[in-house]
Amino acid sequence: MHDSDAIVGMIRKGGVYYNVAGKDPEEIFADVAVQLILPPGVERACFLGGLRERERLMTTGIGHGIAIPHPRTPLVTDERDERLYVCFLDKPTDFRAHDGKPVFVLFIILSNGSSSHLKTLSRLSWLLQQEKFRDFLQKKPDTEELVSVIKQYTQGVSQHEQRT
Repeated sequence: MHDSDAIVGMIRKGGVYYNVAGKDPEEIFADVAVQLILPPGVERACFLGGLRERERLMTTGIGHGIAIPHPRTPLVTDERDERLYVCFLDKPTDFRAHDGKPVFVLFIILSNGSSSHLKTLSRLSWLLQQEKFRDFLQKKPDTEELVSVIKQYTQGVSQHEQRT
């Protein structure tokens, strides 16, 4: 499977959400837990507890206004239930990121184990290192715009790799 296919598939299953509200990560996670369409068998209370527990251990704010929250313990067992939720906040919020910038977008990973989680995190991290991609996120794109740009970035990389 091509790298973009995995990320795109997880975003299509998870979705893109807007105007997520809260004055701090705890409140934002509570709003997220109400809004998101979770896979069958995943309880909202467990999902919310997982996000809050992980955030208490260490911030999921990675800088540049982006956070990557996720439950530490897998809440799904089947790869088909894995999701990547993209949540744009109604206002930037302090997540105690190392660069001090408030977070405006969350990429919430719901995976079935550490191997899958690390693959998703690696693919996502590469994208989020691209300054133009981060700038694009400021526009709060819809699902199709986001998917299209992710494909452009990852296909450009694979074409470059084929030439070298």
